[in-house]
Amino acid sequence: MTFRLPLLAATALLLTAAAPDPAPPRAPLRLVETISPQGLQEVSPGAIISTAVIYKPDSVILAGDIVLDYKGEQRTFARGTVIQAGGPTGVAGVPDAIFCEPVHEASIGKVLTGQLAFGVVGALRPTHLNTRYCLFDADKDSKFDHAFLVGAKGEGRAPFAIPPVEYGTIEGRRLADDSVARLRYVGPAGTPDMIAFDLEAFAIGKLRDVPNARTFISVTKLPAYAIIGVAVVTVLTYDPTTRVATIRMDHDLAPGQIVLPELARAY
Repeated sequence: MTFRLPLLAATALLLTAAAPDPAPPRAPLRLVETISPQGLQEVSPGAIISTAVIYKPDSVILAGDIVLDYKGEQRTFARGTVIQAGGPTGVAGVPDAIFCEPVHEASIGKVLTGQLAFGVVGALRPTHLNTRYCLFDADKDSKFDHAFLVGAKGEGRAPFAIPPVEYGTIEGRRLADDSVARLRYVGPAGTPDMIAFDLEAFAIGKLRDVPNARTFISVTKLPAYAIIGVAVVTVLTYDPTTRVATIRMDHDLAPGQIVLPELARAY
């Protein structure tokens, strides 16, 4: 006997299965102490209200081999391998300090399997096509003792224990003298009762894209504040005629808040 899915249900299944893999987390850039004006600032559109120097991510060097084979994803990290700090993952039970391999792109065979039958077979796979392992030290004894697989599906995302392997920390280096993150006052944006602030990153000679760079604050009721990364900006007054705002930096830009994918892998 042959069973047929209703047309709408079958179409929905195919569309869901063929959806692209989610982007893996990026390694953060570390910021040293900011160079921000203190106290109240009267700012016009275009004014820079906070600046911080950009560093490369912190890294670790392995003092022993790590062999992983989880959900069919086999990887060996040899003694002496350098692994960079990773960014937020959204995985429960994972500390902030994690270290991740570069994105492991799927082989041609896996790509073909994932695309078979418009992605239905791929939807049954335990992982997405692109994956990477991340390591962390749960008891902070300078030995990696847990790992998890970014790109695993469902319960496969949970961390798992590994044989402890010692590591050494390599502190991130400054990228260049002119590599800075900046918080800029934009002025009115969006709707008449909103003003905006942009987070920028100038590194290795060019302005870089920053995810979710623009933040809006309503000026209908002041004072009002916004959290930008971990920076906190409070708007005390705003003149819609001159577009001048009186602001206060209640918390400056801080280490580990800027994510620039291209610089996490280079320089």
